[in-house]
Order: sequence, then C-alpha cells, then structure tokens
Amino acid sequence: MTPLIRLTNRLRRPLYIRLVGPADQNAAALHGLAHFLNRRRDMDGRRIRIDLTIREKPTGERR
Repeated sequence: MTPLIRLTNRLRRPLYIRLVGPADQNAAALHGLAHFLNRRRDMDGRRIRIDLTIREKPTGERR
C-alpha cells in the first residue's frame, strides 16, 4: 500500500458500526467483522468506530 493511499484512508470519515444485542451475538459479529476487514486491502489504515451495546433482552420484548 502506498503512502498516498494510507494518508487518504486516514483523512476519510471513519466507518461507523453499531452492534446491539446479547454478548454472544455481538462477539460473533465482531469476529466476523475482523475476518472481513482482514481480507480487504482497501480497509488497511482506515479508521473504524464501533458502538457496542450489550442487552440480554431486546427492548421490544417485555416479560
């Protein structure tokens, strides 16, 4: 990867990812995301912001 591409990736807006759910599902989603990003050369050096909310029950479900 050239220095110009690295600089361009740093200046781009960060990739926002929002995960809401049980801990095991969020862990599986982060694991899959890591594999996805590892295979993409254009994501090297890109800023990523992850908003992680762990909820045991969905908000719409009441018992």
